[in-house]
Amino acid sequence: MKKFFIAFLLLIFLGSSLKAQYQVNDNIQNAWVLLMDLRIDSAKQLLQKELDINPENYYAYYLDQTCDAYALLINSSEEEYELFLKNYDKKRAVMDGKYESSPYYLFCKSEMDLQVAVFQIIHGSNFGGVQKAYAAYREVYKNLDKHPDFKPSLKLDGFFNVAMSNLPPFVKWVVSFFNVSSDFDYGVKTLTGLYHDQRDIKGINAESALFLIFTAKINKTPEMVYPFTQNLDSNIRSLFIHQYFRANIAYRIGKNEQALRTMKQLNGKGRPYAELIYNYMMGKVLLRKLDDSAGYYIEQYLKNLRKQEYFKEMTYNLALTELLKGNRARYNELCEVVREQGSEVNERDREALYDASLDYQPDVNLVEARLLLDGGYLEDFKRTMDAYRQHPGSELPYRLEDHFLTGRYQTQTHQVEKAVVHFQWVIDHGSDEDYYFACAAALELGGIYEQAHQLEKAKDYYKLASNLYDSDYYEYLGAKADKGLERIKQLMKE
Repeated sequence: MKKFFIAFLLLIFLGSSLKAQYQVNDNIQNAWVLLMDLRIDSAKQLLQKELDINPENYYAYYLDQTCDAYALLINSSEEEYELFLKNYDKKRAVMDGKYESSPYYLFCKSEMDLQVAVFQIIHGSNFGGVQKAYAAYREVYKNLDKHPDFKPSLKLDGFFNVAMSNLPPFVKWVVSFFNVSSDFDYGVKTLTGLYHDQRDIKGINAESALFLIFTAKINKTPEMVYPFTQNLDSNIRSLFIHQYFRANIAYRIGKNEQALRTMKQLNGKGRPYAELIYNYMMGKVLLRKLDDSAGYYIEQYLKNLRKQEYFKEMTYNLALTELLKGNRARYNELCEVVREQGSEVNERDREALYDASLDYQPDVNLVEARLLLDGGYLEDFKRTMDAYRQHPGSELPYRLEDHFLTGRYQTQTHQVEKAVVHFQWVIDHGSDEDYYFACAAALELGGIYEQAHQLEKAKDYYKLASNLYDSDYYEYLGAKADKGLERIKQLMKE
């Protein structure tokens, strides 16, 4: 009887100890909420409080690094990146080998490793980053094999399938080198299911929703999550990061006024990371509206930016504000800065580099027209184009852009037959030129014929867009052309 009693006490002790190792308690959930509200310092303080009370709650170490990862992603210097790597080593020294039987062990390790991999790639260590990412990949599926009913592991399962279906060109070799496969639709379905499974877990539900939004951003199809962002539960949609992405998605699908209304509801004052991305998004939204105050927000963003990514993009946007004011000399100076400084890892930066390296001076009216059309200001676009045509440019790039923008406008206003004529003109006159217009026009025609269920024509134009694509052009053109071509081939098999 005595032995049984001792064994019973030991079982209770071990059970409570195991629970303590990876405990998603109130402190943890509240820290998640603070992180999703970009109150990163407050989240880390709460996690330290948790570790003071329960020093063996290893989930707190994982979430603390996740806080650092969000901060690093938003704004970081090379020194902060190096500190992140050192802190990762310190955390893993504490966590490695401890309670490996817990499903949380590999769950936390795989995500921590993936975070390191992402920043290694961003900071130029491509091969090391890819190796680390592959280690994370193996850890995720090892954990799923050991604990098939452990839902949190599905987050990176879904993410890997989405991300590997959309790898940027400079790491695409990973899929073949490491012999891994991906399925975008499966990834989206998995992350959708996980969100619904976790929607009642405070804080974690906001992160699950964010990963679903990331799928559309990675896939360059923001329209697919627009309804989702509009209908999130109020306890999620009120958090800063979700308000920000609600504006971001609206901006990317041409609903600029809605994006502006959402941005005006945001308040990032006193939170450096929130304030930084607020200035980033507000500057871009106001630029599309041709609002003179856009320059102020862009300058504030650049003033406080410590990392290399997005420097080219926002410097070029600042150049556009100068061009719109008629200061072409300052525009050219800033284009020189774009060409000479910043990083080329980010797609937005590569697009800015293309724009800043054109072999002709952009026409102000056409610049205004493109911004207005991108923002969904169709009547303003039409008035601007009417003004341009009173004194149109005779050089080929101006004529190509005129026809291309007109075709886009006519597509959006359901004048499809007219739009086809303009896009075809661009292809006929621009295919041999070193501008993106012909590639983009072929992509537009692929979409028009796909929507009309004329699959042979859609296939031909998607293939043409893919063939015309040059790595210096806007990256989404090549990606969307290739995906469109695969989609049409699949439809033709059915």
